[in-house]
Amino acid sequence: MQDENQVNQMEEEEVRSICEGYYIIKKLGIGKDAVVKLGQKGHEQVAIKFLKVKNEQERPEIIQKLQQEVQILEQLHNHDGIVKLKYFSDNLTYIKKNGQIVYKIGMILELGEKGTMIQYLLSLKRFDEQISRFYFRQLMTALIYMKGLNICHLDLKPDNIVFDSDFNLKITDFGYSKQVQGLINDFFGGTKNYMAPELLGSIAYDGSKVDVFAAAQILFAMMTGCFAFNNCKEQLYNLIKQNDYAQFWNFQNKQHQTLFPQGFPDDFKDLINRMFDSDFNRRITPEECLQHPWTMGVEAKLNQIQDQFNQVQERINQQLEQQEEEHKRKKQRIREQERADQEMRNLLQQSQQSYKSGNSQKKNPMINKKRQLMKKFKFTFENRVLKRSLPTKMIDEILIYDDPKNLFCSIIEHFDKCGKIINIHETKYKLNVNIMENDQEKQEMLIELKKLEGDKLRVEVLNLGDDFIKFNEEIQNLKQSIQQQTDEVEIQQQ
Repeated sequence: MQDENQVNQMEEEEVRSICEGYYIIKKLGIGKDAVVKLGQKGHEQVAIKFLKVKNEQERPEIIQKLQQEVQILEQLHNHDGIVKLKYFSDNLTYIKKNGQIVYKIGMILELGEKGTMIQYLLSLKRFDEQISRFYFRQLMTALIYMKGLNICHLDLKPDNIVFDSDFNLKITDFGYSKQVQGLINDFFGGTKNYMAPELLGSIAYDGSKVDVFAAAQILFAMMTGCFAFNNCKEQLYNLIKQNDYAQFWNFQNKQHQTLFPQGFPDDFKDLINRMFDSDFNRRITPEECLQHPWTMGVEAKLNQIQDQFNQVQERINQQLEQQEEEHKRKKQRIREQERADQEMRNLLQQSQQSYKSGNSQKKNPMINKKRQLMKKFKFTFENRVLKRSLPTKMIDEILIYDDPKNLFCSIIEHFDKCGKIINIHETKYKLNVNIMENDQEKQEMLIELKKLEGDKLRVEVLNLGDDFIKFNEEIQNLKQSIQQQTDEVEIQQQ
């Protein structure tokens, strides 16, 4: 019953999309091939991964990719260091906010409740050595389990590592993963900041050793807050390819002198060197990583990590909420711009049609005026509804026969010249204005354009200020302005 109340409350607060009974709360991440969203049903939260389908021709290929990832996740189901698959389908029922039903290819996964490793690295700047060691051990334990099943990830990075409710590590996003015995020679992708040299050379490789190379970059980032190299084209990467670790560490010691005044620990450098070895045949295995002297050192206790990470989790959540809000605002700005652009195109088309019929743009001055006002105040007429008004006599009204768009623009132009437009409503022919004199507010009014019988329009003006005399003056000024603009248009069109 409590779950039903929670769902009903969620429905009342905001209309949300629904996928297989889960309300879509927000976007968790987006990649080249997929988008991941947070879903909620009662108290249960999940990660829903939707595979992108650009066209119907590639749909069979996308379904095959889904099946490959599902097959791997099902085999890894029993390991705590890997996210668990809950459900999958090439026909997920997705109900949009407007009620439209579509079907998507994707899977419902266990959620990393505490977020991704990259979020904590960005917030804390780096992990201390004992915390780094704790997570490196958990990572290697998961890679050893995967290796035993001939599975490699091929896209390991902090973005694809999440933390559960207790801050234990879990590997996620197996979209590039493979299960194969022997060497791989049909995939050379991944994320360039983490790619081993053999991937760049497009030669057959050992997938488990590619994961070890990426894990070295993750370990270095945990310890320092920086990558060992930023891309595979810079000099530092070339030093790794040449196994020139003397110059590599000389640079890193100078770069991180504040963190390690005496230089990086020798056992840590040895571990990184062996994980970065450019020859994957010599590169250290996950089992050897786990048994390395540096890895066998003192590690943090989980409760210590929880104390530290819980302190920054609220800050991370606030940052994510701010990013989500900014993303929404950006999308809204894009939609508004698209509507304005479409309105401009419509006006241009009207102008061209008018010109072809012998009525040049000169004879239709409102087109240019509309364009200028729409651009200046960033509004459009798309989805704008002209409400119907009751045919009663009102004291503060202006009645006129005109095109509603022209009249609305005339009103905006009038107040643009003599006052300050506070807000133009998105869906109505309505605006708030403040009349200013000598930089002081003199009168606040609400103006709405409504439709009467036939083609007659009513301009309703509501007094929101205290000065009734000033209010009447402004109504008379508005009437004169509208009449004057109407007369000017008629003269120019004669």
